[in-house]
Amino acid sequence: MKDEQTKLIFFDLDGTLTDGCEFVFGHVWDYFNLDHELSKKLIADFNAGRLSYEDWVKEDIRIFKEAGVTRDEMIRSFGKIYVTKGAHEVLGVLKGENYKIFVVSGGIDLVIYHLFPHWQEIFEDIFINKYIFDPQGSIADAIPTPYDFEHKATCIRDMAKKYGVNIDQTVFVGDNHNDIHAAIAAGTSVAFNCKSDQLVQVATHHVESNDLRDILPYC
Repeated sequence: MKDEQTKLIFFDLDGTLTDGCEFVFGHVWDYFNLDHELSKKLIADFNAGRLSYEDWVKEDIRIFKEAGVTRDEMIRSFGKIYVTKGAHEVLGVLKGENYKIFVVSGGIDLVIYHLFPHWQEIFEDIFINKYIFDPQGSIADAIPTPYDFEHKATCIRDMAKKYGVNIDQTVFVGDNHNDIHAAIAAGTSVAFNCKSDQLVQVATHHVESNDLRDILPYC
């Protein structure tokens, strides 16, 4: 990608730009010793269509409130999560090759603010659940992302339209089952360090590595 044409690249967060856990919610629930059976029930209700994505996020917030979760303590819960090897270098290279870089994730915005403190200089935009804390730092609410699961694909199409970019000039990089629709929608898709056989099957490329620099030949 050496021309000056604008290109769009979309990264999943958990397991792609960050490592140390598969999904941040499981990591946070472990840290606060929350009821995993309840978490499984919420996931089952969502998968069965009994619970909307927005209501699922709001239910998580209710549970975090009951547990007395604060902003500082949640950041401490991210202690074993780290930036994926090579990620900073990859993001720098892509910026130099005229990419607009996006995060599209069903995770938690605090992870980005914590691990990428200069995120506004790196990412064109981040589409992720946004957590709201009161003046004392206690969790108060959340704004659920409109772009998780099948709607990650919607995000790619929306941004391609917004920036006047042909879908062929879009790239998606992800690692898990909730990335499948995005991988199908993007012009090029990379299954990176993948945990989903189905994602491997639909992605343009499969990179079995924990070093994000290994995706660069496909961008």
